[in-house]
Amino acid sequence: MKISSVLACFTTTLLLGCVSNSANQLAINKTNTSLNAKTATRSIDLSQWQLAWHDEFNYANEQLDTEWISQNSATENPWVLGSRWRENAVVKDGILQLINRKESRGGQDWTSGNVWTKRTFGYGYFEARYKYAGAYGTNNSFWFWPKQGVAEGEKSCEIDINEGHYPNIINTNVHNWTDTYTLPSGRVSHSDDQLHHTLIGKPDHTITLLNAIKTKKIRLKSSNPASIHINEFRVFSPATEYPNALLPLDEQAPVNHVQAPDTQLATNGIFNRLPSKEIYAIDNKLDTRWVSEKHGQKWLEISWADEKEIGAVQFVNGWLQESGPSTGMYRNLMSDYTLDYYDGQQWVNIKQYDAAIEAANFADEYHTYGLEWDENYFKFYFDGKLYYTLRNDVCFNETSLLFSLAILKADIAGPVTDAIDGTSMKIDWVRYYQPK
Repeated sequence: MKISSVLACFTTTLLLGCVSNSANQLAINKTNTSLNAKTATRSIDLSQWQLAWHDEFNYANEQLDTEWISQNSATENPWVLGSRWRENAVVKDGILQLINRKESRGGQDWTSGNVWTKRTFGYGYFEARYKYAGAYGTNNSFWFWPKQGVAEGEKSCEIDINEGHYPNIINTNVHNWTDTYTLPSGRVSHSDDQLHHTLIGKPDHTITLLNAIKTKKIRLKSSNPASIHINEFRVFSPATEYPNALLPLDEQAPVNHVQAPDTQLATNGIFNRLPSKEIYAIDNKLDTRWVSEKHGQKWLEISWADEKEIGAVQFVNGWLQESGPSTGMYRNLMSDYTLDYYDGQQWVNIKQYDAAIEAANFADEYHTYGLEWDENYFKFYFDGKLYYTLRNDVCFNETSLLFSLAILKADIAGPVTDAIDGTSMKIDWVRYYQPK
């Protein structure tokens, strides 16, 4: 999707709705709920901590090598498409930039940058302020890894404070790479805790057509990194008012065509690591959800034997955290989607959504990503606000701190395109605190 077309569609939506020129269909997107972490108050009290180490990157580029080491080689990780080089880690105007370039080097088609500290760190509070590289396919990481090696009796532990994916996705991971086990399939696995957070965005989307359409097919498509989660997908007959997407339908609700006896449902598949079924997307129950296949384009298509008159399309995506410090926050919200209908000859666009425009763009905005780490817990913070807590069962030893930019294959962070070339992860500062 071209950015120019997205911007044009978004501007039109603000005024009238998203216009499909070929059919002159106008749509209005109504948001019933918007969970916005930007408005959250800071919950980490830094007056209880003392600054023990920091880097503000206020120096010449050559001085980076005083405290940091850069990779200068191809990348062995099979999921990473690019090599990394010191030339791609540049300090300029008080910012450390890790730069993506489309160039063949080290036997790989892309280059990026990463750095890790010469010193090691133990328990404390860690925080960095940075922007993502502004393109799908990029992995913008602030993390820990034992670059100094693992002593006998210690665990090979990885702590990902954030593996950020454009435009506004936060990924937290804690891996135990020492205690592996073999699955019945023969694949060797390990203990981990990987979660995909979208703290700014909306779960509910109601797209109201200003002019009703008649069709036998309607579809939702997304290039979202990772799976999409659809709690309920509804297609309504024309009405003067439509229900709250986050509530069950009552007797006054307009006809929901997905409940028609001639409804056919097709999707791009199911993520087999969660208890999900395709039918959960249209089973008229908000406590079930279809979780799509993880890689590639995600899509859901509804078709009917007989033509239906449609006045609105509504769906709920993501899943609600119902306990813990992140209660009330949604995970796995879609970063983009297109909604189309078939006019008998071609697919016609009803609505285009881009979270970078309508929710948040972490490539344009600086945010802080923090971790409070002790022998008992990991506590993850976004802009100083606690949003996730995890028991520490594995990471008890000092380790190296890293910043890395990677381009990932298999659509793990979204599709890899030439839009990546020249983008960069921009780090303003990093700070390490210890309790007073």
